[in-house]
Amino acid sequence: MNLTLTRRGDYALRAAVFLAASWDDPGYRTMAQVSRAMAIPRSYTPQILGILVRAGLVEAHVGRGGGYRLARSPDSISLLAVVETAEGELKPDRCPMRGFPCGWQGICALHPAWSRSTEAIRENLLGTSLREVAGTSTAPAPATAPLSQAAR
Repeated sequence: MNLTLTRRGDYALRAAVFLAASWDDPGYRTMAQVSRAMAIPRSYTPQILGILVRAGLVEAHVGRGGGYRLARSPDSISLLAVVETAEGELKPDRCPMRGFPCGWQGICALHPAWSRSTEAIRENLLGTSLREVAGTSTAPAPATAPLSQAAR
């Protein structure tokens, strides 16, 4: 069984964690900073940041001194919000035993246990904030050098 994220989900979490780690520093982070610090391909970074902006998790500012930052405190953004923004709703859509959607008349014997397990994962991600992850992340670390005023 594979519970890993797609590349899109992975990169969305990386970008969100970087922006969460930068929350206490004033200003915006450029696309290049996010890409470089979190090892996200430069060509894919606009798409990743775009989905986070459209979801209302990140805000973008155009122009000099512009860039990206979280739209609200990382304490109030759950991992579930970021994961579901990138991956879609985390719920089983296929029967694990039969490989097709469980019908309302033909729910498999595994369905209740599988649904409880999925809900436990969702609850855990919902209860974990970006702030928590940004403080303990072993993902590619944000750049440690202070940003220049022009980059902020």
